[in-house]
Amino acid sequence: MRRRQQLSRRNFLRGAGGIAVALPFLESIGPARAGGTTAPLRYLQFMHVQGTLMNEWAPSGPAAAMVLSEILSPLEPVRDHIVPISGCDNPSASDYGVNGHVNSGRTVFTCAPNSGNNDLADGPSIDQVIADRLAAPTPYKSLQFGVGGSGIGEYQALMAGPQDPVPLDGDPRQIFDQLFADLEGDPAAQPTALQRLRARRGSVLDGVLDELGRTMARASSADRQTLERHADKIRELEIQLGNEGEAGIGCGVPTIDLPPGYEPNDQGQDDVSSRAFIDLMVMAMACDMTRVGTLQYTNYHGPDYPWLGVGVPGAYPEWHSMVHDLPNMSDLSVPRAVYRWYMEEYAYLLQQLADTPDGDGSLLDHMLVMSISELGDGAAHGTWSLPIVLAGRVGGQLATGRHVDLGGARTGELFVTFLQLFGADDTVFGNPAYCNGPVSV
Repeated sequence: MRRRQQLSRRNFLRGAGGIAVALPFLESIGPARAGGTTAPLRYLQFMHVQGTLMNEWAPSGPAAAMVLSEILSPLEPVRDHIVPISGCDNPSASDYGVNGHVNSGRTVFTCAPNSGNNDLADGPSIDQVIADRLAAPTPYKSLQFGVGGSGIGEYQALMAGPQDPVPLDGDPRQIFDQLFADLEGDPAAQPTALQRLRARRGSVLDGVLDELGRTMARASSADRQTLERHADKIRELEIQLGNEGEAGIGCGVPTIDLPPGYEPNDQGQDDVSSRAFIDLMVMAMACDMTRVGTLQYTNYHGPDYPWLGVGVPGAYPEWHSMVHDLPNMSDLSVPRAVYRWYMEEYAYLLQQLADTPDGDGSLLDHMLVMSISELGDGAAHGTWSLPIVLAGRVGGQLATGRHVDLGGARTGELFVTFLQLFGADDTVFGNPAYCNGPVSV
Protein backbone atom coordinates (compact mmCIF):
# COMPACT_ATOMS: atom_id res chain seq x y z
CA MET A 1 0.00 0.00 0.00
CA ARG A 2 1.37 3.38 -0.98
CA ARG A 3 1.34 5.94 1.77
CA ARG A 4 1.91 9.63 1.25
CA GLN A 5 2.12 12.74 3.36
CA GLN A 6 0.16 15.64 1.94
CA LEU A 7 2.24 18.74 1.31
CA SER A 8 1.44 22.08 2.85
CA ARG A 9 1.80 25.31 0.89
CA ARG A 10 5.03 25.93 2.83
CA ASN A 11 6.77 22.88 1.35
CA PHE A 12 9.47 22.90 -1.25
CA LEU A 13 11.00 19.93 -3.01
CA ARG A 14 14.58 19.34 -3.97
CA GLY A 15 15.31 18.02 -7.46
CA ALA A 16 18.38 16.39 -8.95
CA GLY A 17 21.66 17.81 -7.71
CA GLY A 18 19.97 19.62 -4.83
CA ILE A 19 17.82 21.87 -6.99
CA ALA A 20 14.87 23.12 -4.99
CA VAL A 21 11.51 23.00 -6.69
CA ALA A 22 8.68 25.05 -5.25
CA LEU A 23 5.21 23.57 -5.49
CA PRO A 24 2.80 26.29 -6.64
CA PHE A 25 -0.92 26.41 -5.96
CA LEU A 26 -0.54 24.42 -2.75
CA GLU A 27 -3.61 26.11 -1.34
CA SER A 28 -5.42 23.41 -3.32
CA ILE A 29 -3.79 20.57 -1.41
CA GLY A 30 -6.57 19.23 0.76
CA PRO A 31 -10.26 19.64 -0.10
CA ALA A 32 -11.04 19.71 -3.81
CA ARG A 33 -11.67 23.11 -5.31
CA ALA A 34 -15.28 23.88 -6.12
CA GLY A 35 -16.18 23.43 -9.75
CA GLY A 36 -13.09 21.36 -10.59
CA THR A 37 -10.26 22.27 -12.94
CA THR A 38 -8.78 20.95 -16.11
CA ALA A 39 -5.43 19.18 -16.04
CA PRO A 40 -2.54 18.72 -18.48
CA LEU A 41 -2.16 15.55 -20.52
CA ARG A 42 0.55 13.08 -19.60
CA TYR A 43 2.15 9.97 -21.12
CA LEU A 44 3.61 6.92 -19.37
CA GLN A 45 4.99 3.68 -20.82
CA PHE A 46 5.46 0.38 -18.98
CA MET A 47 7.81 -2.13 -20.63
CA HIS A 48 7.99 -5.75 -19.47
CA VAL A 49 10.27 -8.28 -21.10
CA GLN A 50 10.43 -11.57 -23.01
CA GLY A 51 7.03 -11.42 -24.66
CA THR A 52 4.06 -13.45 -23.47
CA LEU A 53 2.15 -16.67 -24.13
CA MET A 54 0.89 -15.81 -27.59
CA ASN A 55 -2.01 -18.27 -27.60
CA GLU A 56 -3.23 -17.22 -24.15
CA TRP A 57 -2.82 -13.45 -23.99
CA ALA A 58 -5.64 -11.81 -25.94
CA PRO A 59 -9.13 -11.23 -24.53
CA SER A 60 -11.99 -13.29 -25.93
CA GLY A 61 -15.61 -12.44 -26.70
CA PRO A 62 -17.05 -9.30 -28.29
CA ALA A 63 -14.76 -6.27 -28.32
CA ALA A 64 -17.07 -4.19 -26.13
CA ALA A 65 -17.75 -7.08 -23.74
CA MET A 66 -14.27 -8.56 -23.63
CA VAL A 67 -13.41 -11.48 -21.39
CA LEU A 68 -9.90 -11.01 -20.05
CA SER A 69 -7.52 -13.96 -20.33
CA GLU A 70 -5.87 -15.45 -17.25
CA ILE A 71 -2.72 -13.47 -17.99
CA LEU A 72 -4.70 -10.23 -18.22
CA SER A 73 -7.07 -11.10 -15.37
CA PRO A 74 -5.25 -8.89 -12.80
CA LEU A 75 -6.57 -5.95 -14.85
CA GLU A 76 -10.20 -6.85 -14.11
CA PRO A 77 -10.58 -4.17 -11.37
CA VAL A 78 -9.50 -1.52 -13.89
CA ARG A 79 -11.10 -3.03 -17.00
CA ASP A 80 -13.13 0.13 -17.61
CA HIS A 81 -9.87 2.06 -17.98
CA ILE A 82 -8.05 -0.22 -20.47
CA VAL A 83 -7.86 -1.03 -24.17
CA PRO A 84 -5.98 -4.28 -24.91
CA ILE A 85 -4.49 -4.07 -28.42
CA SER A 86 -4.00 -7.17 -30.57
CA GLY A 87 -2.49 -7.41 -34.03
CA CYS A 88 0.16 -4.68 -33.80
CA ASP A 89 3.54 -5.64 -35.26
CA ASN A 90 7.04 -4.15 -35.08
CA PRO A 91 8.60 -4.90 -38.50
CA SER A 92 11.51 -2.51 -37.86
CA ALA A 93 13.10 -5.22 -35.71
CA SER A 94 13.27 -7.67 -38.59
CA ASP A 95 15.83 -5.65 -40.55
CA TYR A 96 17.89 -4.29 -37.64
CA GLY A 97 20.57 -6.92 -38.25
CA VAL A 98 21.99 -7.82 -34.83
CA ASN A 99 20.18 -10.41 -32.68
CA GLY A 100 16.65 -10.98 -31.49
CA HIS A 101 17.01 -8.95 -28.31
CA VAL A 102 18.95 -6.00 -29.68
CA ASN A 103 16.67 -5.91 -32.73
CA SER A 104 13.50 -5.78 -30.64
CA GLY A 105 14.81 -3.71 -27.73
CA ARG A 106 16.27 -0.93 -29.86
CA THR A 107 13.13 -0.60 -32.01
CA VAL A 108 10.22 -1.22 -29.61
CA PHE A 109 9.83 2.53 -28.95
CA THR A 110 11.84 4.00 -31.85
CA CYS A 111 10.65 1.98 -34.91
CA ALA A 112 13.98 3.16 -36.35
CA PRO A 113 16.76 1.44 -38.32
CA ASN A 114 20.22 0.62 -37.00
CA SER A 115 22.54 3.63 -37.22
CA GLY A 116 25.62 1.43 -37.41
CA ASN A 117 27.10 3.33 -34.46
CA ASN A 118 27.25 0.78 -31.62
CA ASP A 119 23.92 -0.57 -32.91
CA LEU A 120 22.06 2.47 -31.60
CA ALA A 121 18.73 3.34 -33.17
CA ASP A 122 18.82 6.05 -35.79
CA GLY A 123 15.89 7.95 -34.34
CA PRO A 124 14.15 9.02 -31.12
CA SER A 125 11.79 6.94 -29.01
CA ILE A 126 8.11 7.84 -28.82
CA ASP A 127 8.32 9.01 -25.20
CA GLN A 128 10.98 11.59 -26.02
CA VAL A 129 9.09 12.85 -29.06
CA ILE A 130 5.93 13.30 -26.98
CA ALA A 131 7.97 15.12 -24.35
CA ASP A 132 9.40 17.43 -27.03
CA ARG A 133 5.94 18.14 -28.43
CA LEU A 134 4.50 18.88 -24.98
CA ALA A 135 7.37 21.21 -24.04
CA ALA A 136 5.95 21.14 -20.52
CA PRO A 137 7.09 23.71 -17.93
CA THR A 138 8.22 20.91 -15.59
CA PRO A 139 11.57 20.38 -13.83
CA TYR A 140 12.14 17.20 -15.83
CA LYS A 141 11.44 16.68 -19.51
CA SER A 142 10.93 12.98 -18.73
CA LEU A 143 11.70 10.44 -16.03
CA GLN A 144 12.78 6.88 -16.76
CA PHE A 145 13.15 4.20 -14.09
CA GLY A 146 14.82 0.81 -14.47
CA VAL A 147 13.03 -1.81 -12.35
CA GLY A 148 15.85 -4.22 -11.53
CA GLY A 149 18.60 -1.63 -11.84
CA SER A 150 19.91 0.80 -14.41
CA GLY A 151 21.83 -1.81 -16.45
CA ILE A 152 20.16 -1.88 -19.87
CA GLY A 153 22.42 -4.14 -21.92
CA GLU A 154 20.75 -5.13 -25.18
CA TYR A 155 17.60 -3.17 -24.30
CA GLN A 156 18.67 0.42 -24.89
CA ALA A 157 15.09 1.26 -25.76
CA LEU A 158 14.97 5.01 -25.08
CA MET A 159 16.57 7.53 -27.43
CA ALA A 160 16.52 11.33 -27.29
CA GLY A 161 17.39 11.39 -31.00
CA PRO A 162 19.44 9.46 -33.54
CA GLN A 163 22.34 7.67 -31.81
CA ASP A 164 21.52 9.51 -28.57
CA PRO A 165 20.63 7.02 -25.79
CA VAL A 166 18.66 7.98 -22.69
CA PRO A 167 19.79 6.19 -19.49
CA LEU A 168 17.58 4.75 -16.77
CA ASP A 169 17.62 5.61 -13.07
CA GLY A 170 17.78 2.34 -11.17
CA ASP A 171 17.88 3.13 -7.43
CA PRO A 172 14.57 4.18 -5.83
CA ARG A 173 16.34 5.67 -2.83
CA GLN A 174 18.34 8.04 -4.98
CA ILE A 175 15.25 8.94 -6.99
CA PHE A 176 13.33 9.74 -3.81
CA ASP A 177 16.15 12.01 -2.66
CA GLN A 178 16.24 13.77 -6.03
CA LEU A 179 12.50 14.32 -6.23
CA PHE A 180 11.08 14.48 -2.72
CA ALA A 181 13.70 15.52 -0.17
CA ASP A 182 12.22 18.51 1.69
CA LEU A 183 14.14 21.70 2.21
CA GLU A 184 14.48 22.44 5.90
CA GLY A 185 14.64 25.82 7.57
CA ASP A 186 12.62 29.00 7.89
CA PRO A 187 9.80 28.93 5.32
CA ALA A 188 10.17 32.66 4.83
CA ALA A 189 13.80 32.14 3.79
CA GLN A 190 13.11 29.28 1.41
CA PRO A 191 12.71 31.40 -1.73
CA THR A 192 16.18 32.78 -1.01
CA ALA A 193 17.46 29.24 -0.54
CA LEU A 194 15.78 28.25 -3.78
CA GLN A 195 17.54 31.01 -5.67
CA ARG A 196 20.86 30.16 -4.03
CA LEU A 197 20.57 26.48 -4.94
CA ARG A 198 19.67 27.31 -8.53
CA ALA A 199 22.59 29.70 -8.81
CA ARG A 200 24.96 27.12 -7.35
CA ARG A 201 23.74 24.46 -9.76
CA GLY A 202 23.94 26.92 -12.64
CA SER A 203 27.52 27.71 -11.67
CA VAL A 204 28.38 24.01 -11.74
CA LEU A 205 26.82 23.66 -15.20
CA ASP A 206 28.81 26.66 -16.43
CA GLY A 207 31.97 24.93 -15.27
CA VAL A 208 31.01 21.71 -17.00
CA LEU A 209 30.37 23.58 -20.25
CA ASP A 210 33.78 25.28 -19.99
CA GLU A 211 35.47 21.91 -19.52
CA LEU A 212 33.53 20.46 -22.45
CA GLY A 213 34.74 23.32 -24.64
CA ARG A 214 38.36 22.55 -23.78
CA THR A 215 37.80 18.84 -24.41
CA MET A 216 36.17 19.49 -27.79
CA ALA A 217 39.30 21.27 -28.95
CA ARG A 218 41.27 18.02 -28.51
CA ALA A 219 38.58 15.59 -29.70
CA SER A 220 38.16 13.88 -33.03
CA SER A 221 35.36 14.92 -35.35
CA ALA A 222 33.18 11.94 -34.32
CA ASP A 223 33.80 12.51 -30.60
CA ARG A 224 33.11 16.22 -31.03
CA GLN A 225 29.60 15.42 -32.25
CA THR A 226 29.01 13.31 -29.14
CA LEU A 227 30.28 16.10 -26.89
CA GLU A 228 28.11 18.66 -28.67
CA ARG A 229 25.01 16.55 -27.99
CA HIS A 230 26.04 16.34 -24.34
CA ALA A 231 26.48 20.12 -24.21
CA ASP A 232 22.99 20.56 -25.66
CA LYS A 233 21.58 18.43 -22.85
CA ILE A 234 23.38 20.55 -20.25
CA ARG A 235 21.96 23.73 -21.78
CA GLU A 236 18.50 22.14 -21.72
CA LEU A 237 18.99 21.39 -18.01
CA GLU A 238 19.93 25.03 -17.42
CA ILE A 239 16.60 26.07 -18.90
CA GLN A 240 14.71 23.52 -16.80
CA LEU A 241 16.24 24.90 -13.60
CA GLY A 242 13.63 27.65 -13.68
CA ASN A 243 10.67 25.33 -14.23
CA GLU A 244 8.36 24.61 -11.34
CA GLY A 245 5.43 22.74 -12.87
CA GLU A 246 1.89 22.99 -11.55
CA ALA A 247 1.44 20.57 -8.67
CA GLY A 248 -2.04 19.07 -8.62
CA ILE A 249 -4.42 18.35 -5.79
CA GLY A 250 -3.07 14.80 -5.45
CA CYS A 251 0.53 15.86 -4.91
CA GLY A 252 2.20 14.48 -1.79
CA VAL A 253 5.36 12.81 -0.53
CA PRO A 254 5.37 9.03 -1.08
CA THR A 255 6.63 6.66 1.57
CA ILE A 256 8.99 4.13 0.01
CA ASP A 257 9.35 0.95 2.07
CA LEU A 258 12.49 -1.02 1.23
CA PRO A 259 13.77 -3.95 3.30
CA PRO A 260 17.14 -3.86 5.09
CA GLY A 261 19.94 -4.76 2.72
CA TYR A 262 17.93 -3.88 -0.37
CA GLU A 263 20.06 -3.64 -3.53
CA PRO A 264 18.50 -2.35 -6.76
CA ASN A 265 20.42 -4.82 -8.94
CA ASP A 266 19.26 -7.87 -6.96
CA GLN A 267 16.92 -9.74 -9.32
CA GLY A 268 15.34 -11.48 -6.36
CA GLN A 269 13.93 -8.14 -5.14
CA ASP A 270 12.28 -6.90 -8.32
CA ASP A 271 8.89 -7.24 -6.63
CA VAL A 272 9.97 -4.77 -3.95
CA SER A 273 11.51 -2.25 -6.31
CA SER A 274 8.58 -2.51 -8.75
CA ARG A 275 6.09 -1.04 -6.29
CA ALA A 276 8.61 1.55 -5.10
CA PHE A 277 9.27 2.78 -8.62
CA ILE A 278 5.56 2.85 -9.43
CA ASP A 279 4.78 4.93 -6.35
CA LEU A 280 7.58 7.35 -7.20
CA MET A 281 6.42 7.72 -10.79
CA VAL A 282 2.78 8.29 -9.84
CA MET A 283 3.69 11.01 -7.37
CA ALA A 284 6.16 12.60 -9.78
CA MET A 285 3.25 12.92 -12.21
CA ALA A 286 0.89 14.22 -9.52
CA CYS A 287 3.43 16.85 -8.46
CA ASP A 288 4.03 17.82 -12.11
CA MET A 289 7.74 17.11 -11.94
CA THR A 290 7.34 15.56 -15.37
CA ARG A 291 4.54 14.71 -17.79
CA VAL A 292 6.34 11.85 -19.56
CA GLY A 293 7.74 8.70 -17.97
CA THR A 294 8.99 5.16 -18.51
CA LEU A 295 8.98 2.14 -16.22
CA GLN A 296 11.25 -0.48 -17.82
CA TYR A 297 11.88 -3.93 -16.34
CA THR A 298 15.54 -4.63 -17.00
CA ASN A 299 16.02 -8.25 -15.85
CA TYR A 300 15.32 -10.45 -18.84
CA HIS A 301 18.00 -13.16 -18.80
CA GLY A 302 18.16 -14.86 -15.44
CA PRO A 303 15.47 -13.70 -12.98
CA ASP A 304 13.92 -16.52 -10.96
CA TYR A 305 10.94 -14.61 -9.49
CA PRO A 306 11.22 -16.08 -5.95
CA TRP A 307 8.22 -14.09 -4.70
CA LEU A 308 5.95 -16.10 -7.00
CA GLY A 309 6.93 -19.40 -5.40
CA VAL A 310 7.21 -21.17 -8.76
CA GLY A 311 10.86 -21.17 -9.80
CA VAL A 312 12.40 -21.94 -13.16
CA PRO A 313 12.03 -25.67 -13.95
CA GLY A 314 15.25 -27.54 -13.26
CA ALA A 315 15.80 -28.62 -16.87
CA TYR A 316 16.70 -25.04 -17.81
CA PRO A 317 19.76 -23.05 -16.69
CA GLU A 318 17.77 -19.79 -16.50
CA TRP A 319 14.53 -18.00 -17.42
CA HIS A 320 15.80 -16.95 -20.86
CA SER A 321 16.46 -20.56 -21.91
CA MET A 322 13.05 -21.63 -20.69
CA VAL A 323 11.32 -18.92 -22.76
CA HIS A 324 12.99 -20.26 -25.90
CA ASP A 325 11.58 -23.71 -25.17
CA LEU A 326 7.99 -22.63 -24.52
CA PRO A 327 6.59 -24.44 -27.59
CA ASN A 328 7.92 -27.73 -26.24
CA MET A 329 6.73 -27.34 -22.64
CA SER A 330 3.72 -29.37 -21.56
CA ASP A 331 3.32 -27.38 -18.34
CA LEU A 332 3.19 -23.60 -18.84
CA SER A 333 2.29 -22.72 -15.26
CA VAL A 334 5.64 -21.03 -14.57
CA PRO A 335 5.71 -18.60 -17.54
CA ARG A 336 1.99 -18.00 -17.10
CA ALA A 337 2.57 -16.92 -13.50
CA VAL A 338 5.40 -14.60 -14.53
CA TYR A 339 3.49 -12.92 -17.35
CA ARG A 340 0.50 -12.59 -15.04
CA TRP A 341 2.73 -10.92 -12.43
CA TYR A 342 3.72 -8.18 -14.86
CA MET A 343 0.03 -7.47 -15.38
CA GLU A 344 -0.47 -7.38 -11.59
CA GLU A 345 2.13 -4.63 -11.45
CA TYR A 346 0.50 -2.80 -14.34
CA ALA A 347 -2.87 -3.08 -12.61
CA TYR A 348 -1.32 -1.63 -9.44
CA LEU A 349 0.07 1.28 -11.45
CA LEU A 350 -3.28 2.01 -13.09
CA GLN A 351 -5.14 1.80 -9.78
CA GLN A 352 -2.75 4.28 -8.17
CA LEU A 353 -3.23 6.67 -11.09
CA ALA A 354 -7.01 6.25 -10.92
CA ASP A 355 -6.98 6.91 -7.18
CA THR A 356 -4.92 10.11 -7.46
CA PRO A 357 -7.12 13.21 -7.95
CA ASP A 358 -6.08 15.56 -10.73
CA GLY A 359 -8.02 18.57 -11.96
CA ASP A 360 -11.61 17.58 -12.61
CA GLY A 361 -10.91 13.84 -12.36
CA SER A 362 -7.97 11.53 -11.74
CA LEU A 363 -4.46 11.32 -13.13
CA LEU A 364 -5.56 8.37 -15.27
CA ASP A 365 -8.37 10.41 -16.82
CA HIS A 366 -5.80 12.82 -18.24
CA MET A 367 -3.18 10.27 -19.31
CA LEU A 368 -2.24 7.82 -22.01
CA VAL A 369 -0.53 4.79 -20.50
CA MET A 370 0.90 1.92 -22.52
CA SER A 371 2.05 -1.51 -21.38
CA ILE A 372 4.15 -3.33 -23.98
CA SER A 373 6.80 -6.04 -24.32
CA GLU A 374 9.59 -5.90 -26.85
CA LEU A 375 8.55 -9.35 -28.09
CA GLY A 376 5.27 -11.09 -28.80
CA ASP A 377 6.55 -14.63 -29.26
CA GLY A 378 9.58 -14.71 -26.97
CA ALA A 379 10.56 -18.23 -28.02
CA ALA A 380 11.07 -17.14 -31.63
CA HIS A 381 12.14 -13.55 -30.95
CA GLY A 382 8.95 -12.67 -32.79
CA THR A 383 7.88 -9.03 -32.93
CA TRP A 384 4.44 -9.60 -34.40
CA SER A 385 1.25 -9.06 -32.38
CA LEU A 386 3.01 -7.43 -29.45
CA PRO A 387 1.11 -7.61 -26.14
CA ILE A 388 -0.06 -4.01 -25.76
CA VAL A 389 -2.53 -2.64 -23.22
CA LEU A 390 -3.43 1.03 -23.41
CA ALA A 391 -5.07 2.79 -20.49
CA GLY A 392 -6.41 6.22 -19.60
CA ARG A 393 -8.89 8.42 -21.39
CA VAL A 394 -6.43 11.11 -22.55
CA GLY A 395 -8.83 13.84 -21.49
CA GLY A 396 -11.85 12.10 -23.04
CA GLN A 397 -10.25 11.23 -26.40
CA LEU A 398 -9.90 7.46 -25.88
CA ALA A 399 -12.88 5.16 -25.37
CA THR A 400 -11.84 2.47 -22.90
CA GLY A 401 -13.22 -0.83 -21.61
CA ARG A 402 -12.90 -2.63 -24.94
CA HIS A 403 -10.54 -4.84 -26.97
CA VAL A 404 -9.13 -3.60 -30.29
CA ASP A 405 -7.59 -5.86 -32.96
CA LEU A 406 -5.46 -3.77 -35.32
CA GLY A 407 -5.10 -6.64 -37.77
CA GLY A 408 -1.42 -6.25 -38.58
CA ALA A 409 -0.91 -2.51 -38.16
CA ARG A 410 2.60 -1.41 -37.27
CA THR A 411 3.88 0.16 -34.05
CA GLY A 412 4.98 3.30 -35.92
CA GLU A 413 1.38 3.81 -37.00
CA LEU A 414 0.14 3.34 -33.44
CA PHE A 415 2.69 5.89 -32.23
CA VAL A 416 1.52 8.41 -34.85
CA THR A 417 -1.91 7.99 -33.28
CA PHE A 418 -0.36 8.76 -29.88
CA LEU A 419 1.22 11.94 -31.20
CA GLN A 420 -2.07 13.12 -32.64
CA LEU A 421 -3.81 12.47 -29.31
CA PHE A 422 -1.32 14.94 -27.85
CA GLY A 423 -2.15 17.54 -30.47
CA ALA A 424 0.64 16.96 -32.98
CA ASP A 425 0.02 16.68 -36.72
CA ASP A 426 2.66 14.01 -37.47
CA THR A 427 1.76 11.38 -40.04
CA VAL A 428 4.96 9.30 -39.86
CA PHE A 429 6.92 7.89 -36.95
CA GLY A 430 10.12 5.87 -37.24
CA ASN A 431 11.00 4.17 -40.50
CA PRO A 432 8.65 5.57 -43.19
CA ALA A 433 8.72 2.19 -44.94
CA TYR A 434 6.66 0.80 -42.06
CA CYS A 435 4.26 3.67 -41.43
CA ASN A 436 1.20 4.73 -43.41
CA GLY A 437 -0.24 7.18 -40.93
CA PRO A 438 -2.39 6.82 -37.80
CA VAL A 439 -4.63 3.88 -36.93
CA SER A 440 -8.02 3.92 -35.28
CA VAL A 441 -8.03 2.84 -31.64
